[in-house]
Amino acid sequence: MNIYASPPTEELLEFLEDDEAAEPQSSCNKWKVLVVDDDAQVHQATAFALNRATVCGRQLELLHAYSANEARVLLEGRSDIAVILLDVVMERHDAGLGLVRVIREDLGLADARIILRTGQPGYAPELSVIRDYDINDYRTKSELTHTRLITTLTAAIRSYEQICAMHANRRGLEFLIETGNQLFVPRSMRDFADVALKHLSTLLGHPLDAVFCGPIDQGGAPGDQEGLGVLAATGRYCDFAGQSLDELSDVPLCRSLRGGLAHQGHTFHGEGCCLYLGRVHGKEALVHLKLPMSVHDQTRRMIEVLCVNLKVGFENVILFERLNFFAYFDPLTRLPNRTRFLDSLDDRLKTSHGTGWTLGIIDIVRFSELNDALGHRSGDLLLVEVTHRLQAHVGPNALVARVAGDAFGICWQPDENGARSILDVFSAPFVVRSHSIPMRARAGFVDVEPVSGGAVELLKRANLALSHAKQEGDQHWRFFTREMEATTQSRVQLLNELRSALHLGEGLELHYQPQVSPIGQQVVGCEALIRWMKPHGEMVAPDVFIPLAEYTGLIVEIGDWVFAEACQQIVRWDKEGLPHFRVGINISAAQFREPDFVSKIAGVIESTGVSPARLELEITESVAMEDPESVARQLRELKSLGLRVAVDDFGCGFSSLGSLNRLPFDRVKIDRAFVRELTPETSQDCIARMIVKLAKSLGLEVTAEGVETEVQARLLDEMGCKEMQGFLYGRPMNADALMGWIMARSLPL
Repeated sequence: MNIYASPPTEELLEFLEDDEAAEPQSSCNKWKVLVVDDDAQVHQATAFALNRATVCGRQLELLHAYSANEARVLLEGRSDIAVILLDVVMERHDAGLGLVRVIREDLGLADARIILRTGQPGYAPELSVIRDYDINDYRTKSELTHTRLITTLTAAIRSYEQICAMHANRRGLEFLIETGNQLFVPRSMRDFADVALKHLSTLLGHPLDAVFCGPIDQGGAPGDQEGLGVLAATGRYCDFAGQSLDELSDVPLCRSLRGGLAHQGHTFHGEGCCLYLGRVHGKEALVHLKLPMSVHDQTRRMIEVLCVNLKVGFENVILFERLNFFAYFDPLTRLPNRTRFLDSLDDRLKTSHGTGWTLGIIDIVRFSELNDALGHRSGDLLLVEVTHRLQAHVGPNALVARVAGDAFGICWQPDENGARSILDVFSAPFVVRSHSIPMRARAGFVDVEPVSGGAVELLKRANLALSHAKQEGDQHWRFFTREMEATTQSRVQLLNELRSALHLGEGLELHYQPQVSPIGQQVVGCEALIRWMKPHGEMVAPDVFIPLAEYTGLIVEIGDWVFAEACQQIVRWDKEGLPHFRVGINISAAQFREPDFVSKIAGVIESTGVSPARLELEITESVAMEDPESVARQLRELKSLGLRVAVDDFGCGFSSLGSLNRLPFDRVKIDRAFVRELTPETSQDCIARMIVKLAKSLGLEVTAEGVETEVQARLLDEMGCKEMQGFLYGRPMNADALMGWIMARSLPL
């Protein structure tokens, strides 16, 4: 039953792989071989035969059991046994065969290779044993000489190694499939780096010495060009976390990372491997792993498969950071945008319990004009320079944001000079492309304090203060007050009521002020003037609601209503038998700028059936001078419809006489301010006389507004002004009152 090792005449060296040069290996790197036999001499002979043997690049470690029961106890809870050299006949004649079933079925050790050895073949016929039991080889002890023992072990270990590799690959694929989506969860590079190293460690089945090198923040806003550094590190490299690539002191590590960057691909070398994850929007990432000297091709392929997911995850994080940047930052100045500014301000309100913080909105005066004049590239450079000055003025603890195209939001603690000193930023010219460019600004401020509505309410108050500063001119500032809020609420309420009156057709009415000829007091026309009476009888003055309508753009709808209502009234007067006279209708600048203005006028004329000759459109001098060529074209189109055109409030602007001569006007209206200053002493050298003389030289008719006294009427008549309008002749009145006024005075028409 006993067998002894063959004499050492059979050379064992042919199975060794540089034994003399081999380095000592730890127990975890050796093949575990379990010898199960009830004969101690067999254990000794096996140990002698396998002394210093190396198989598949690794040494052997023998474990010993002297019975089936002892082997069972030793195998429980272990999965690292590569080969079991098992005796058939021990405490029973079939103890070894019984242990085979226990190993495979009870203990579930399917990977371990079992070499059955027997000194009594008759007890276990070879064919039936191989057929009925899950073993890998069956040898008699007399067969297992030095050479045969090593050959048999080598074949078994290779088989075990391949099975383990297959299982590892299967587990790796299952791991990649089950956890692939986890790589798309991180939203920052540092979180992604941690997840990537954890996945590599799980895939390889052991802790790693590894670093993840990627783009690191160098103090700028997200989206800035960033350097490379260690975002995550494990094992022996833990101390390198947070260091830039240039700071790393580990020479092999630096050589590996720089080699990966230069190669822009995966590199496997003596120190391990460098996995290159690609370049996305100018940013790169790579992973260095410390691996054993010999890495199976299957392991390398699994790592490369994982790298495909890592590359996609890296791209996903970069794209998410870019989306986050463009959603919350201004790409030009790299400052937070309005949304991010409000979020940061809300966070500061939650954490800051002190006082002294101020929120300001800084608005650059006429920046759009500068942008058009200098070019958009120079305009962009100006905004960047403004950003740098603001940041330098308020310090690093302040919040600075670009909340609009030419407006900046700031939350800071002003120094002893107060919040208004922020405008000193604009005291010196800005130098852009060798040009010195002066700029001015306005500011609105509010004290930062907890309020209902949070940051949104504070920003609204700062904007309200800015609106009041704009009314005072350039380089002005205002602090928010409760009175501002009350005034604004009143204006908003008034605007809502005006919009409701317009849309419901209630409260708005046209009044008409007669225009007469001083010779015979003939009525030659009237001017249509809008009036607004609220439902409870309160009259709102035109100089209150007209500027509000102009500011909000509602004046276009109001102007359209006025023109249509005037046309309909003329048709009603004609049906009443009133003799014909012209009606002057004011046209706002906003109406005149509408691209379909002329077509809308033509449409109303056609729909109402009014005679165009009865209509005279009045536009202000400032509108006429905005774009003389465009205005001249529109005026010619209007006159082709049969309308007449007058220039209103003439003399109040800065019109060019040459431009005025080229515009097809029919009438000039002298502003009431020049009529008010008329006296016998000033009549010979006054603006009114100059306007009348100019109009006659251009072949234009003249109407004077605001005539209130007989003296003014007489002086204007002497100058040659033959049409007048004012309280001397009649106040504005509704349509029925005008008709009654005409009939009561029995004035000839």
